[in-house]
Formats: sequence, C-alpha cells, structure tokens
Amino acid sequence: MRLWAALAAGFILLAASIPAQVPIPIVERITTQGDVTTRVSVFSDRTVVVSIRENGVQGFIRLLNIPEESYLVYLTSLQTNAGELEERPIASDIDTSNSVVELTLHIGPDTPKTLRFSPMATVSLPLSKIMGAVNDLEQQVRESSPSAFELRSWKPKKGDRVQLMDDTYARVVEVWEDGLVVLEYEETYIREMVPPDRYDDVILHVVDSQQ
Repeated sequence: MRLWAALAAGFILLAASIPAQVPIPIVERITTQGDVTTRVSVFSDRTVVVSIRENGVQGFIRLLNIPEESYLVYLTSLQTNAGELEERPIASDIDTSNSVVELTLHIGPDTPKTLRFSPMATVSLPLSKIMGAVNDLEQQVRESSPSAFELRSWKPKKGDRVQLMDDTYARVVEVWEDGLVVLEYEETYIREMVPPDRYDDVILHVVDSQQ
C-alpha cells in the first residue's frame, strides 16, 4: 500500500506538470444506449471532452479545461478508487443488451484497465465513486459555454470579426489594455463593451482574426 500511495502521489505531480507535453488520457467512458453513444474523456492537461454520436453521426462535441485545484481533487479520487476496484464481474438482473458502459482507466494498478457493464448494474462503492466523478465532469462540460475553450486563447485585435450568441455579427473596434473589447454590431452599429471575463457569455466564435 505504501508503494501504491507513493506511485499515486508521483502521478498527480506528473499530471499537474504535463500541459507542455502531449496530453494523455486518464479516464475514458463510452456509454451506448441504442443508437446513441456518449464518450467522456479526461486528459492529463486538465481537458475534459464530451462527444455524442447518434446513428454514427457526430451531433455534439465540447471540451473544457478544469481549474487545476478542482482537477487534482478529481484525479486523487479517481486514483484512490481505481486502486480499490475488485475483479469480480459486474452483473445486472435487468436485460439491457442494447445498452453498455465501457470504462477504461489509465490510472491505478494493471493499467490500462477496461470494465464493461450494464448501465443498470449494481456496482461496488469504488466504481460508484469513479462513475460519480466522471458524471460531475461530464455535466460541467455540458453546461459550459460552447466558446469557452476557443476564447481562452483569443487575443483580440481591432478588426476581428466575431459571431455572437444571438447569431448576429460584430467587429472589434477597440481593445483596451486590460483586455476589454468594444464591439460594433454589423447591422445596427450599436457598440457594446465586453470585459475579458464575459467574452464567452457574449461571443460564440471568432470568425476572422487580424493576425
């Protein structure tokens, strides 16, 4: 147990320092229910990706960077419970042949470790906690702004053209030193001041950036 605790602590430090490198998966969960497949992937650079396919067609994809402090709490919980998983089969008395959960853990002993079970199965406490953590992360991504990730790296410049949340368009006519931008709506020429912490509340997508 002491060896595993030391390895877990080392992995946390590694994951926290890895953003400059290629991100690696920590946990991946694929839930198939009929023709709908939902995939949740948690990466070492604190990115969580949620994608949904229906009848083989990609219908939804969104990603979010989790704050470092929160990410480390989730990572610690995932590692601890991955180390406590038992090998016994995960069974269900309810027939859900067209529904399955496939959970792949890239942390803990014997990695990678893949578990397949019914969404209706009665699972152990460690697995229940892992599923709960993944559910929380999935919900955060689903509820996040669709433009949050893109706009985090946006450096606004005068002349940039943006699409707004109400599907109208505007141009950046001023950029202040503190990052505040002044937008001018294309059809009405009304101007709006948008501080950096509200970019993703107002702007959906940067259409054309002045490089």
